[in-house]
Amino acid sequence: MAGITTAAVKVFGWKIWPRPLSASRIADKSRRPSLANDQRLLAVTPEPSPGPALAAAPSVSAASVIVHRNLSASEMFAAAKLARARGENAEALRISKQIETFFPSSPEGIDSHVTLGMLYLALDQAELALQEFATFRRIGSPEMKAEAYFGQAQALRKLARYDDERIVLAELIKNYARSVYVAAARARLTELGADAGPH
Repeated sequence: MAGITTAAVKVFGWKIWPRPLSASRIADKSRRPSLANDQRLLAVTPEPSPGPALAAAPSVSAASVIVHRNLSASEMFAAAKLARARGENAEALRISKQIETFFPSSPEGIDSHVTLGMLYLALDQAELALQEFATFRRIGSPEMKAEAYFGQAQALRKLARYDDERIVLAELIKNYARSVYVAAARARLTELGADAGPH
């Protein structure tokens, strides 16, 4: 057949043109995926190299290891106490807040209000400290309430709420006369020019 076609071309001078594509075939061809841009589409952005901020990040100490939920309340409380003893107040604060979240009704969760109050005082966040001490005074054990009273008085002093501070100190002396905080409370009341009660 190919030979006949070739002969006809030579004899009759026929010209064979490519068959034009129909509109449907053109549309179908345009819908076919092109592989021309595959390399561009598959390009992977390289990971950024560590910048100065990452390079300067401080190393994590043993007490800064993330406290997991599977630790008991007593274990977390001990970790917070250890961090506080090391002067790592931010870490002690984080753990104590977790104790309040995970174990709010446990003895450790309740006692953490005092710990948080003292930590907030150390971080000059007197308003937050005041809230923690006030919470402990409502729900805490009598054995630690004198500490909460004294901490609350310190927070009020930082906030320059001297009349409220005087009231709290007087309550401390009245309700916890044998507390180790009584001497300091009386000395502070003397500074405020108030009557500290019978000596």
